[in-house]
Amino acid sequence: MSANDIVLVIVSGLGVIHGLFLSIFLWIYSKGNSLSNKLLSVLLIVLSFRIGKSVFLEFAEHLDVKLIFVGLGTIMAIGPLFYLFAQSCVRKAKSLDKLKWVHFVPALVGVWFGLWLDEPDLETIPKWVFAILFLTYYLHFIIYLVAGHSYIRRHRLELNQDVWKLLLLLFYALLAIWTVYVLNLFDETVPYIVGPVLYSFVAYVVSFEVIRKGYIAKIHQTKYKTTPASEEQIDQLFERVLKIVVEDSQYKNPDLSLNSLSKAVHASPQMLSMAINQKSAKNFNSFVNTYRIQEATRLLQNSRYDNLTVAAIAFEVGFNSISSFNTAFKTQTGQTPQAYRKQLPK
Repeated sequence: MSANDIVLVIVSGLGVIHGLFLSIFLWIYSKGNSLSNKLLSVLLIVLSFRIGKSVFLEFAEHLDVKLIFVGLGTIMAIGPLFYLFAQSCVRKAKSLDKLKWVHFVPALVGVWFGLWLDEPDLETIPKWVFAILFLTYYLHFIIYLVAGHSYIRRHRLELNQDVWKLLLLLFYALLAIWTVYVLNLFDETVPYIVGPVLYSFVAYVVSFEVIRKGYIAKIHQTKYKTTPASEEQIDQLFERVLKIVVEDSQYKNPDLSLNSLSKAVHASPQMLSMAINQKSAKNFNSFVNTYRIQEATRLLQNSRYDNLTVAAIAFEVGFNSISSFNTAFKTQTGQTPQAYRKQLPK
């Protein structure tokens, strides 16, 4: 082994070891969101195993085919781990829902295939099968990576700014690793060892940033207690609210609530409430009732609806009860619906 090879083994090997130590630290770390910590820990373990396999494959004279294909199978755990880690940062859940485990079924199938495979199978199984396998492994990885990136962009308003930076850092790091391995498949000018070396660099940079800025401890924090949303973010959110509530006439939906609307606009209830308060100077109920009462007065003024009772109009514009309609109507107009209708010109 040449001196250059020894240096590459040391650099890439230290990166793998560092990743493993960081994963152990995250697993036992008591601060922040425990689910997020453990998902990131497992992600680093899988990456370390995958990269470690690459180091052995590059420099070992012979590597068992089972280890090679088990390592390939674990690729299909990387994307789901990043995606679920991103979700845990937004939702701040304490445990993984049972349904979420379905994301790891492809990885389990891939690992099972690796354990099943033997050396003679490399000769008997058609080459195109392995080509499809490699394509499946790396397509699965990039699809989840893009899905995770899309998810954090949709929910950026709900993320602490430092957590947003951590997720972006991880995304670009994983994207770089994916790119190097894919290029190596199609272009032999990209040395295979570049992947492990790049991972070592990524492991040290991520560790440095996590420790320097205390990202992990901030995952559980609510954004509004640490970094207020910018005026531009609030404006964008309120525009989405107006689109759904007013333009799409969702104010007429009697089941419209702060929680249901927050899901529709991809923001937390706290962020949504803050945006409505700042832009309309009203709380959620008053904000929605404003449009309901405007519609009610329009119907009361229109002679085509003279045959409708006040109760029918109340339900038509989205109220669940006559009493709440009367209260909201009088608050906004200074009159009850009946008195308002009586004073209208015939």
